[in-house]
Amino acid sequence: MIKLINSFATLLLGFFLSCLSIIEAKETILILGDSITFANHWVTDLATTMQATPKYKDADFINVAVPSETVSGLSENGHAGGRFPRPCIHDRLTNVLTQTKPTLILACYGMNDGIFQNFDESRFTAWQNGLKRLEKQAKAIKTPIIFITPFPFDPINTPNDYDTVLKKYGDWLSEQKKQGWNVINIRPGLIKAIQKRAKENPSFNYAGDKVHPDPEGHRLMAIEVIKQLTPLLRLHNNIPLLKGTSYDEANNRIIKRRNEWLTQTGHRRPEIPGYRSEEQSPKLPDDKTSQWNGFTKLDFTIDGRNAFIVLPHKAALGKPWIWRTEFFGHEPQADIELLNHGFAAVYIDMQNLYGGPEAMNIMNTFYRHMTEKRNYSLTPVLEGFSRGGLFAFNWAAQNPEKIGAIYVDNPVCDFKSWPGGKFKGPGSKDDWSTLLKVYGLTNEEAMKYAKNPIDTCHILAKHQIPVIFVSKTEDTLVPLAENTDIFENRYRKAGGPIQVIRRPGNHHPHSLKEPAPIVDFILKNTFYPNPIRIACLGDSITYGVGASSQANRWTSQLQNTLGEAYKVHNYGISGRTMLSKGNLPLINDQPYQYAIDCHADIILIALGTNDSKAQNWQHKNDFEKDYTKMINELKKDNPQATIYCLLPIPALTKSPDIDNDIICKEIIPSIKKVALENRCNVIDLNKAVPRSVDFIPDNVHPNDKGHAIMSESIYQAIKKH
Repeated sequence: MIKLINSFATLLLGFFLSCLSIIEAKETILILGDSITFANHWVTDLATTMQATPKYKDADFINVAVPSETVSGLSENGHAGGRFPRPCIHDRLTNVLTQTKPTLILACYGMNDGIFQNFDESRFTAWQNGLKRLEKQAKAIKTPIIFITPFPFDPINTPNDYDTVLKKYGDWLSEQKKQGWNVINIRPGLIKAIQKRAKENPSFNYAGDKVHPDPEGHRLMAIEVIKQLTPLLRLHNNIPLLKGTSYDEANNRIIKRRNEWLTQTGHRRPEIPGYRSEEQSPKLPDDKTSQWNGFTKLDFTIDGRNAFIVLPHKAALGKPWIWRTEFFGHEPQADIELLNHGFAAVYIDMQNLYGGPEAMNIMNTFYRHMTEKRNYSLTPVLEGFSRGGLFAFNWAAQNPEKIGAIYVDNPVCDFKSWPGGKFKGPGSKDDWSTLLKVYGLTNEEAMKYAKNPIDTCHILAKHQIPVIFVSKTEDTLVPLAENTDIFENRYRKAGGPIQVIRRPGNHHPHSLKEPAPIVDFILKNTFYPNPIRIACLGDSITYGVGASSQANRWTSQLQNTLGEAYKVHNYGISGRTMLSKGNLPLINDQPYQYAIDCHADIILIALGTNDSKAQNWQHKNDFEKDYTKMINELKKDNPQATIYCLLPIPALTKSPDIDNDIICKEIIPSIKKVALENRCNVIDLNKAVPRSVDFIPDNVHPNDKGHAIMSESIYQAIKKH
């Protein structure tokens, strides 16, 4: 018999009352999970209990759980004997949600996400981010979602190593109630019930393999889930669970329905209904293929308007996308890096519509096309350059649940500023005339119009939409005081998450040459992993002189060795010195500023070789001061960065140019001293690279073998720390 637990009801009843209008419609209960849920027994108990009440008599229970599935996208080597990697719900989530149209979602993930190994912070983070993406996707379709903590592992013999991992997962998930999440913590009650049953009956077996419950174990699971759902869904108390033939018939009915939906929606897990061996092609029959910056581009039309998608080489889980609303291709640095992180970059032609009513209709149609026909994420990132800010902000205000994040660049936030020119900005007379026609406003009505982004930003703030601005402080065309500053002040007062990057200069050019701050903001707020960024500052050796190809530079080899979790940025320039009075100081070059801007977690300073030249070393008394100044400048914007001072490789010469004696006897001791005083790490490449023309054939620059030794030495140092 099922008891009512009022304490849990008090916590979450408010949420369900707010969603009651949704749930009281024709209910469709979608259930997501792994093999435990796929087995269906606890689902049948839940379904038949709810269907025994008049309110849920006709509710449709859709169990689309898939064995081995994760929410994190992780899989161990050799999973399932090497037959297939673990599938991930985000490979199919948009398709499932748009087809099933649920009114309530129950989801239980975690058992597979820990990979049955000891606790690992990176796996934990991947699981957390996967749940956050799932929660955001549910919000996009305005559907309440209830998370169930991971079921216990070998609960009769707890505590054990892996269940300790799952407990950490469950504790974190329970903590998300404070963030407004709806969570059933099944673990305490279920473990207590299982251990009690085992004590009463020594032959009782919850799960023969410690993971997958037997039917009686499923019933205990169901009782705990129902116990906590009963007050939330206003079920009658004391509803008996079905047994015998009645239960079998109900179970078979839901399994049949499960297999039909799995077949219809598809998944990546072999050996069960609905398996699709390859991802569905993103190309539709009428698409035309071209290339854009080395990526495949699909061109097509929607209602007569040109549109396109630039495809990443490999789509990230959930198929995220960034939607440029205007001026696609101008300063595309952020788009290109996001493409490299698995985002698609998309565009539809809405020129001369200024974010007006017709543009909103076009964007609605395009969004449905992207999500329903092409299975892209339900929460894109909007990107508005200049007047594109009107499109991005206006559509977001109408569809706040559908937004992952917003990136705007010198954006128009009030059309009275531009193209109106009603304040200090010059405006544009022709554009203003066209805008009035597009919006259907007179000049007087436009001046009273109260739906510009500066007016509606409170809607975005209420939904906690992350927004990042890149704005130029001397912008005379779209002045900050009339746009960025007003939006920022109002957004902050409304409690919205916002970051504003101000840079000197006028309206053009847009973006940042080093887009790391933009990319990191977007990745963080869409719950995708930020790469560990490594900035390499140096001279011709860092640039790659001596290597037979770009791929054989030490920086490239380091990238290959470290893998996708790292992003190595090469800011080496031939001939550069550390000395500020040298003939070519690195600090005077733009790439040095890029190195500061790239948000590096690790900074490698490889300078000193060119400083040994006579014309430069005459300023040797400044070397330690200049080195310290560079470290301080790098730390100012990257206070958490780990800095490595690389000792120069040997030079096989002593001449007016590169002087090995000066490198070894003066420069290296100075670098060591500066590193010690500033708590930086030292990597001794001078000892690592052999003093031989077999590795340094031109006496200064290493060949492929020399670059390989440098890369390996740096890799070992980084991994050690």
